[in-house]
Amino acid sequence: MHIVLVDGSRTGLMIIKRMLDPRGDDVAYFTDGREALDYIRSTPQADLLITSFEIGGISGTELCWEARVIADSGRPFYVIAMSSSNDTEHSISVLDAGADDFMSKPPHPDELNARLRVAERTLTMQRRLIEMATIDTLSGLLNRRAFRAKFDEVVEILPSDGCLSMILFDIDHFKRINDVFGHDAGDDVIRAIGKLHVPPDTIFARIGGEEFAVVMPDIPLDGAASVADYLREQIAALEVPYQDKIITLTASFGVSEYRAGETHADLYRRADSALYHSKNSGRNRVSKLSPVLVAE
Repeated sequence: MHIVLVDGSRTGLMIIKRMLDPRGDDVAYFTDGREALDYIRSTPQADLLITSFEIGGISGTELCWEARVIADSGRPFYVIAMSSSNDTEHSISVLDAGADDFMSKPPHPDELNARLRVAERTLTMQRRLIEMATIDTLSGLLNRRAFRAKFDEVVEILPSDGCLSMILFDIDHFKRINDVFGHDAGDDVIRAIGKLHVPPDTIFARIGGEEFAVVMPDIPLDGAASVADYLREQIAALEVPYQDKIITLTASFGVSEYRAGETHADLYRRADSALYHSKNSGRNRVSKLSPVLVAE
């Protein structure tokens, strides 16, 4: 696990550090709650917070609240609160503040390790649930719902002068593949599409049937069209083995660039129009559509 440990006392930090060292976890140490919160927000791999309520910067209660917001956003995260007070009402208030677990400070080493094992089991379950909710099981890509959520996140942080493009594509004559070879063969084709090479920081999803979507922050229309052609060439070069046969395929692409103030639906409609232009123009090609230009 990647642990963030917060205690207002450096002595307290060292005591718990000695307990954690044998485990080999990645541990970041803080005496200031605000610095710890900034670290958690900027470090996606951080998945466990152990915090005292006697800390600097912000209160331990506020740190637990903010950590709960992070966990509720769909990120696997677990919070263990510590306090030198063993008062029952205090324990209840700690858990109500967003902590998943509570222990006295300083903890007994065996107790700490037991609670960390609970945290590991819970985080494993959280990751599985998130994967089930966001990943298309056949292709291994994001599903439609997760794709929409990622798109909204990217647009929210997009600078006023930033750019973003969307690619839609679907497999040409996919029904024919299912009819000729069978649905198991069609599943193998979908799996092969999920292994295509895409640029870094690209959002890649299967949004239904044989249709896929790609969103690329900081890539303008012409650049996205080049990426689409690269994907088209990869697909045309695929040879998907099925039983004693080899399946070859092509795909058609539509590309559109985001305009400030647009919704996901606006951008999708334009990319979809460009995709249909590709299909009506002979398939296995890329068409692009800007907010003011016709498909080309």
